[in-house]
Amino acid sequence: MKLLEMPAWSRSSAELSHDEAAQLAELDLVDVLATTREGTWQLVSSSRVGVANGPGWELRVSPRLAIPKLFFLLAYALDPDGWRDQSADFMAEPDLLDAIASGFSWHALRAIEQGVLRGYVQIDERLTTIRGRIRFGDQIARNASLPFPVELSYSDYTEDIIENQIIKSATLSLLRLSRLPALARRRLMKLRAVLDGVSALARPREVVIPLMTRLNQRYGPALRLAALILRAASIDAPKGALAATAFVFDMNKVFEDFVTTALRESMVRFGGELRAQWRGRLDLERQLEIIPDLTWWIRGRCAAVADAKYKALAPSGMPNADAYQMLAYCTALTLDRGYLVYAKDAGEQARTYRVQNSTVAVKVRTLDVEAAPDAVLSQVDVLAEEIACAGIASSSDLRAPVAA
Repeated sequence: MKLLEMPAWSRSSAELSHDEAAQLAELDLVDVLATTREGTWQLVSSSRVGVANGPGWELRVSPRLAIPKLFFLLAYALDPDGWRDQSADFMAEPDLLDAIASGFSWHALRAIEQGVLRGYVQIDERLTTIRGRIRFGDQIARNASLPFPVELSYSDYTEDIIENQIIKSATLSLLRLSRLPALARRRLMKLRAVLDGVSALARPREVVIPLMTRLNQRYGPALRLAALILRAASIDAPKGALAATAFVFDMNKVFEDFVTTALRESMVRFGGELRAQWRGRLDLERQLEIIPDLTWWIRGRCAAVADAKYKALAPSGMPNADAYQMLAYCTALTLDRGYLVYAKDAGEQARTYRVQNSTVAVKVRTLDVEAAPDAVLSQVDVLAEEIACAGIASSSDLRAPVAA
């Protein structure tokens, strides 16, 4: 097995065949660049971290952020109320995917050992015996002159329900990896055996967690981690070759999801409505779309706008493009201030930039994601109060409402 390891935001040379380089390039974990030396490729990592592997090779890109801190960001975005239970003792794993695999396998096995969840599923099929209700419309349309097979609908009390399908699909995805903690792999093998009669999801990356009720509540932590696994997983099998697999987590998206969830939780006390990924237009011709990460609305008017950024910053600090983008948001939304929220470990410091010949101020704020979880959430509370108080104070002066 050819093992390749590198940190995020770095470059590394690797000896790869053309097929291996092509597989790796398609999995969206690193950029793969050709060099002048035959068989040597330049791997360039950025904000994406995780694992990619294929026949005879594996690449792991590690985050700069310590795994316990990163796992907290992921777990909190999944469930603000239950993140402590989801993270539990698994944050000590040295690798992100190992931590997630250990946490998922523990929660899933714990839930299933209490009894595999069963439920009623509506089934439509053709049978040569009568069961349930005959679908007369389909019967006449397809078999008008034949008594059999009969088009039937019936309910079946089965283990093959969406909750178990999600658990099984995540289990199978993880088992494709060549390196996992031994205990996690044993748990996953047991899960696969117990759920042998359950179907896998046809489109696992489009997974939607079902509504939690008293019946499936014990599946909650495992389902949330399963969704995280399935959305991060990709499989590529070009021209019938053995599949290459990747689990990719974009730190920009991880940080954005955390900031969105944490600010939404914190700003409830101020009223209004926090919207993620609101879509608007920059120009009067409505050709240039803007999609700020976060907007806060009071009485149908936008009172604040913010973007979350997790990136490798140059020594000079915040990229000019981020300020230009925020200026465009503020102009379109008729706001005199906008917030750029950075992870402090990226090297940025809190500051304010006042735009020349404009009333707009671009406020840079930072969150120290290397701090203890409760301390990070306290920082979010301070940021939420600043955003809300400034928005409430100026809401009566907003020049015009912006259509939601």
